[in-house]
Amino acid sequence: MGERPIGNILHLLEAHGARIYSLTVENNDLDALSFYWHWQPYIFLSTTKSGERGRFDAAHELGHLVLHGEHEVPHRPSAEVEANRFAAAFLMPRASVLAHGLNDATVDRILTAKQTWKVAAMALTHRLHELDLLTE
Repeated sequence: MGERPIGNILHLLEAHGARIYSLTVENNDLDALSFYWHWQPYIFLSTTKSGERGRFDAAHELGHLVLHGEHEVPHRPSAEVEANRFAAAFLMPRASVLAHGLNDATVDRILTAKQTWKVAAMALTHRLHELDLLTE
């Protein structure tokens, strides 16, 4: 995949064997969930979130599937942090972000740059902080 932004993450996941479904309205308290069933990865996503949030949630659930395997149920708090870091790196690869020269980026630059990776401004801001491009 290289360092380019991901176009349609759901198509990418489905092309690599994941089954993608929507959560029912009765499950509005969930953002997403994933698991393996008979060695097949399943991802369920909320339909009430923004497109940007849905992309991040899909990448987050992929992180659980990749990092925590089909036999581990990620109940520990660090599993959520790991899946978030995976999602951020997957959607906003380090080299790609660095290439955009976003050191000490202003709000306006972040709002413009977020469109490159199709992520929320807060997700990009968090990623910039992770990469030591922004301070507290």
